[in-house]
Amino acid sequence: MTYRTLAATLLAALLAMTATAHGEPIRVDGGRIEGTVKDGLRVWQGIPFAAPPVGDLRWRAPQPVVPWQGVKQTTAFAPACRQSAPWIPFPQSEDCLYLNVWAPEAAKGEKLPVMVWLYGGGFYFGTATQPLYDGAHMARHGVIVVTLNYRVGVFGFFSHPDLAAEGKVDGNQGVLDQIAALQWVKHNIAAFGGDPGRVTIFGESAGAESVSVLTTSPLAKGLFQRAIAESGVMPLDPGETKSIARSAADIDGLGWGMGLNAPHLADLRKLDADTLLRQPWGPHLVVDDYLVRSDLTTAYKAGRVGHVPLLLGWNADEGKDLAGEALNHETLTVARYPELAAGLIGHTPSQALLEAYPVKTDADVKPMLFKLMNDAWSWHMWTWATLHTTSGSGPAYVYAFVHIPAAPRTACSYGCGAGHGAEIPFVYDQLAQDPRTWSADDHMMAERMVTYWTNFARTGNPNGPGLPLWPGFDGKDASVMRLGSDGEVKAAPSLPDYKLIEGH
Repeated sequence: MTYRTLAATLLAALLAMTATAHGEPIRVDGGRIEGTVKDGLRVWQGIPFAAPPVGDLRWRAPQPVVPWQGVKQTTAFAPACRQSAPWIPFPQSEDCLYLNVWAPEAAKGEKLPVMVWLYGGGFYFGTATQPLYDGAHMARHGVIVVTLNYRVGVFGFFSHPDLAAEGKVDGNQGVLDQIAALQWVKHNIAAFGGDPGRVTIFGESAGAESVSVLTTSPLAKGLFQRAIAESGVMPLDPGETKSIARSAADIDGLGWGMGLNAPHLADLRKLDADTLLRQPWGPHLVVDDYLVRSDLTTAYKAGRVGHVPLLLGWNADEGKDLAGEALNHETLTVARYPELAAGLIGHTPSQALLEAYPVKTDADVKPMLFKLMNDAWSWHMWTWATLHTTSGSGPAYVYAFVHIPAAPRTACSYGCGAGHGAEIPFVYDQLAQDPRTWSADDHMMAERMVTYWTNFARTGNPNGPGLPLWPGFDGKDASVMRLGSDGEVKAAPSLPDYKLIEGH
């Protein structure tokens, strides 16, 4: 037995000892389920919210749950959805449409606010079973937490002419999974002590991008009443490359299938998952005129956005991660700088922008591109908040996460400092999962952020007793809440000149 296997066995035994009792069976769509009672919480893991999307259901919209007999034991996480990311552990399966619920034991018979998490991963990867998304600490703040799996990569964002011929669904299957889970929540969450009329969706990166899609889609209308988006948004205008037209997506899908000598959907459905994953595929949102009708700005101008309170923001250092994903670091030269800057902001940079983000030597290029990317990303989130408030779609609360967490014990390569995703352990109050030497400021920030987030889920406003006042967003610098220690807040820079990044 290897050290890793032994550690996993001991962990499983410890968890089994901690789960002190079984909860009473409750009825949900499909039949009765039984979870566990653990440390004052009721926990259910691996609840099916749709039929397995396998065989002829591969790439279709999620279908109703397959009923079962007797009481299903929902005491272990379901497999992650099949994907190509090597850091997402097995088990994985195409049969992955399951969700998990954490509820305070005292919530029996109550109506608590519900928080539904959508994971990030660029639509390439992700799973609800990551330890970081354990909802136990958040649930102890008087909310019910739901995490869910949704299809990613080629299984979750795939288009093909034959799919278009089958019906309305042609791409965006992963977001349709999210909607199916939200429909499940609406129908079933009262049995867990939750209020189906007080549901908050929240997510990070691609999960936040999903939040923006759901706020604009008629298919999600009435399924949630508040929305939180951490460092992610759908395309702001038609020129952005994060989405693709349905016709172009169909051409891509057809060509991809031909590369596998399987030009027809029926042929592709006969191939095993490993074969499909060996063929590279870049997932995109598809403007399908069904789930996704347009870019975000057009949706607001057309009045196609849900009227919900919105909490959103960005991190101080995530430009390093996001620029790194988009750029070839081997060719970062002064000569290429205007071209590289254009790739980050989506248009040819003005002379004023190049002067505001100056480079003199090749060594200046990389850090300046990181800064530009971070400012461009904050502009996306700031613009979303501006569209929301000026259109009368509801209040917005905007943050900049400026806290620098304690350094990890091993070398950090992604999400370092206040990098992309660095806020998640604080939102979930899950610092104990990472064996760093956490400071008093770290613990203060975790308690403060989980309280802000759960207050927002409860009332649509993050403010509450004992917390620094978080003003409503009005487009001014002072209305952006800096989340950090007193010293970090004082040292935080003002917002950049977003007119330079807009390009018009």
